[in-house]
Amino acid sequence: MRRILMLSYEFPPLGGGIGISCQSLLQQFASDESLSVDLITSGLGNKSETVQLADRIRAFQLPVGKKNLHFWTGPEIARWTWSALGLSKKLANQHSYDLSHCWGGWPSGLVGYRLRNKFPYIVGLRGSDVPGYNVRLRLLDRLVFARLSRRIWGQASAVIANSENLRSLALRTAGEIPIGVIRNGVDVDQFTPGAAAQPMTFLYVGRLIERKGVFYLLEAFDNLSKTFPNLHLMLVGEGPESNRLEAYRRAHGLEASVELTGRVSRAELEPLFQHASVFVMPSLAEALPNAALEAMASGLPIVTTPTGARELLDGNGQVVERGDSEAIRKALERYVREPELLQAHGKRSRELAESMSWEATAKAYRQAYESALDRNAS
Repeated sequence: MRRILMLSYEFPPLGGGIGISCQSLLQQFASDESLSVDLITSGLGNKSETVQLADRIRAFQLPVGKKNLHFWTGPEIARWTWSALGLSKKLANQHSYDLSHCWGGWPSGLVGYRLRNKFPYIVGLRGSDVPGYNVRLRLLDRLVFARLSRRIWGQASAVIANSENLRSLALRTAGEIPIGVIRNGVDVDQFTPGAAAQPMTFLYVGRLIERKGVFYLLEAFDNLSKTFPNLHLMLVGEGPESNRLEAYRRAHGLEASVELTGRVSRAELEPLFQHASVFVMPSLAEALPNAALEAMASGLPIVTTPTGARELLDGNGQVVERGDSEAIRKALERYVREPELLQAHGKRSRELAESMSWEATAKAYRQAYESALDRNAS
C-alpha cells in the first residue's frame, strides 16, 4: 500500500477549484485499496480537527481564522503554511509516507519542499501559483514567486499542470523543468443535460473578480439585448466585482434581464446548468475551470477565451478574444440566430464530457505517483 501525504489549503466548503478538484480525486481514491491518504487542509473551526473521509482517507483541518469562504488573505495563507509545516513534520515522524502530493506550487509546494529529505513530492500547478497568471501578484511574482517556484519545482519528483495553457505559462518561468499535464475531470452522473428554459439564458459561474472578465460579458449582453430583448443573463458567484456589475446593471436598466445570484451551493448549480442555454467563460487568464467541464456535462455550448478552457473545445463552442465585449456579443448572437448550431454544440459538449471522468483523472495521478517514485528510487 502506498501512503500519501496530501497538502491542499482549500477543501470544500473553503475555496474554489482547488478544493473541489482535491475532493473529487479523493472520492475516487476511496475505492483504491492500494492507497492510504492523509490530507492536511483548512477548517472553519477555532481548533484543529481530524475527519475520516473514507476507510483509508482522513483530513486534518487546520484553523486559519478564515474571514471569507472563497477569498484568501496573506495572513490566512501564512497561518496555514506555518501550521501545515508543523503538522507535516509531526505526521512524518509517526508514519512512513511514500510521497506528498502538493496542490499548488505555493503554499502547499513550499511544505513539500521543506520535507523533501523525508520523502519525495509532486507539485500540481493550478493557476495563481504560476508566475504571470494573476495580475494582482505581478510584483510579488517578480520579486519572490518566480525564484521560489524554480526552486520548489526543480526539487519536485514531478510537476503537473492542469492544462496545456498553464503548462506553457509555467515554462516561461522554468523552461528547463519537465512539466506534465493532467486535466480535471467531471462527474457526468451528477451533471446531466436538461430542458433549457425560456427565455434563452447565458450563464457564467465563478468568482466575480477582474481576472474572470465578467464585466466584458455584461457589456456584450447589454448590447445584444438591444437587438434581442427577450434574453437572460445569469451571473453566479461572488467577489469584489459584484458592486461594479450591479451598478452597471442598474444604470443600464437590466434588472429584469440580468440576474446576479451570489454564491450558490453545488447542489443548486445542477438545475442552473440544466436550464441554461450557453455557458460563457470570458476570463483574461484561466487554467482549467471545473465550471466549464460541468457545463459541458450538462450539454451546454461553451464561449470562452484563448485560455485553459479553450482546450475543451472540439466542435462544441466558440473562442473569442480576451477583454473584447464586441467579440463576445457576436458569439452569443450567433447562437441566438442559429438554433441548430446551439443544439449541435450542446450535444457535442456532452459527448466530450463523457470521456473526461474523474476516474480517468485519478488513474492518471496514480500513474504519476508511481513514475515519481521510480524516478526518485533511481
